[in-house]
Amino acid sequence: MNRILVAADGSKYSKKAIFKAKQLATSLNSEVVVITVANIWDNVYVQNRELKTELGKTAISHAQKVLKEAEEIFEGFPGKFSTVYKTGDIVDEIVKYAEEGDFDLLVMGSRGLGAFSRTLLGSVSDKVIHHIKISVLIVK
Repeated sequence: MNRILVAADGSKYSKKAIFKAKQLATSLNSEVVVITVANIWDNVYVQNRELKTELGKTAISHAQKVLKEAEEIFEGFPGKFSTVYKTGDIVDEIVKYAEEGDFDLLVMGSRGLGAFSRTLLGSVSDKVIHHIKISVLIVK
């Protein structure tokens, strides 16, 4: 059985990636894991402790929402499905989890929630492609 990892961030492209992974997994009888990573350490220049706490809570809440949406999309899926939530550097966590989890394919959207998402391949997608050792399917 193949193992498919889907990296999701809640963007419209990551939702398309989740649907594509479900389609592939159904036809290939594959296991699917959806991962989302909250980069709560991104705000190192924020000095206000309460603000940092709130930003962290917001990131965690967003991650939970992304995984709940993935669960709803996979409702009724006949195969094995699970979700995982990580914190840290987004690219590092995706690459590490994909390779340690012995996945055959990573599916992700071409653009995410970043500031430059409308102008170029998402920086996360681009970095993952250059650092990962497994096959990657980029969904537009």
